Amino acid sequence: MLISFIVGVIVLFPFLTMISFLIIMRKRGKSPASMMRKSADWTTPFLFISVYIISLTIFGEGSGFAISGVSILTALYFATKERMKEKEFQIVRFLHKTWRACFLLLSFSYILLLVVGISLKIMEYLK
Repeated sequence: MLISFIVGVIVLFPFLTMISFLIIMRKRGKSPASMMRKSADWTTPFLFISVYIISLTIFGEGSGFAISGVSILTALYFATKERMKEKEFQIVRFLHKTWRACFLLLSFSYILLLVVGISLKIMEYLK
């Protein structure tokens, strides 16, 4: 029961993962830039799940397809850009760029979906 509650909170509030990771790394004495990169990397999977659940709640079925499509298009964009810019394709660099771009897109989507969801519930309540 407790584990289910903890996982539920982490999935619905993925930035708690980021904040707790930042606190742990800060106590270990890591540099701020390194901490932010790693905390973004650790938060991204939770953001994928959170954005999917929130969009599924608001819009219903089919939202997972849109999230997957945007992620694939982001990866294709960075792969094309990396291939044109560099002679030798560096897969690790490409994956880091794609993963962090997904973090930024998902963070924006998470906040936007929360605002839309709360607004819709308020409008539904006022009717």
